[in-house]
Amino acid sequence: MIEESATETAPATLFDVLTEYLETLTPADHNTRGTYVRKYVDYAGGDFQVSLLTGARVELYAESQIKASDPRAADRVAALKAWFVYLKKKSYTEKNLGVHIRVRKSSARGAKRAPVVEHEEALIEMTEDGLESLKHELDELNGSVSGLVEAVALAREDKDFRENAPLDAAREAMVFNQQRRREVEETLKRAVVVDARADVSGASSVGSIVQVRRLDDDLEVAYQLVSAHEADAAEKKISIDSPVGKELLGRRAGDQVSVYAPKGVIEFEIKSVSR
Repeated sequence: MIEESATETAPATLFDVLTEYLETLTPADHNTRGTYVRKYVDYAGGDFQVSLLTGARVELYAESQIKASDPRAADRVAALKAWFVYLKKKSYTEKNLGVHIRVRKSSARGAKRAPVVEHEEALIEMTEDGLESLKHELDELNGSVSGLVEAVALAREDKDFRENAPLDAAREAMVFNQQRRREVEETLKRAVVVDARADVSGASSVGSIVQVRRLDDDLEVAYQLVSAHEADAAEKKISIDSPVGKELLGRRAGDQVSVYAPKGVIEFEIKSVSR
């Protein structure tokens, strides 16, 4: 009896079954059905036990996350229904919970509706190079999904999930990939390219290269003003949200600025602003 308990496997989690399910999809479906199912798993929690899923939980997700106004609502519903059919077919769930996935209908005509307050997310100003770099990163992240899925699948062949370092490492890599893809996708949705050359006022903006001179030691340095998503200290690309970036934004040649740093106030003279 002791030997049997030692080899007993842990209950399957949504992340475990997602990995298994993705292996059954075609490459084309990875970027369609797979994306919608991954979003559901992210919402429900990758460590959540599949056996604990209930119709109420699934219905809550559908009501809160699938809107009739979403042009892709039908595709999301179809993808999730296929996912729950798979769970039932493989005996991960006793029932097909996909019956709870549907698009919530709008309220009847004449019914009182609570006022809807729309929160418009702020746009993210980026350089063209920065935007292209993010698109390239997203392509690489999407391209690596199949390899990560295979790595998890290979590691899962060791049925003892409790002490499986390769499985833990593969899962962590998959989670990082998912989180980073969400971050990049969200940034790309809100990104707008700012062409510094279009500003004829001479003032610095996102994308501008600002040549400055420190007044305390005459050291000159050139910074490029970029969004926080593009900042790279090694390449002298500074975020417009940083202390120095905030002061240099909107300035012209000849201006003097003071930057409050932990070691004291640093004063700069702007020598030039180029595009």
